[in-house]
Amino acid sequence: MLSGLLKKDKYVLIASAAIVDLIVLCVAWEWIISPLRPGGSWLVLKAVPLIIMLPGVWRANVYTMQWSSMAILIYTTEALTRITEPGWNMWMAILELILSVTVFIALLMYLKPIKAAAKAKAADEAKH
Repeated sequence: MLSGLLKKDKYVLIASAAIVDLIVLCVAWEWIISPLRPGGSWLVLKAVPLIIMLPGVWRANVYTMQWSSMAILIYTTEALTRITEPGWNMWMAILELILSVTVFIALLMYLKPIKAAAKAKAADEAKH
């Protein structure tokens, strides 16, 4: 198991770990720490897209990583919106912001050489 982890790209590991952390944060925030209503709220379902993207990111599926890099911006936007709320919500929003930006940057760093190779291949095919 450890050898499998060591073979993974560092950006895949970083993105996957941050997504897992973001799932835990979203569920804890909306269910336990500071729910909109006592006992939790339906806002806990915001973790579902993260759960859907996690397997594809872990497998380094390029298509999943591309749409995930755009979908994660929703969490960044929510964090920036809720960062002005008082109490625990501010701290949860700061943590959500850090994690979502970490996922975004890790995904972009992984996809950058893949996109460059695709552009080079397209330019090479256009020459012939």
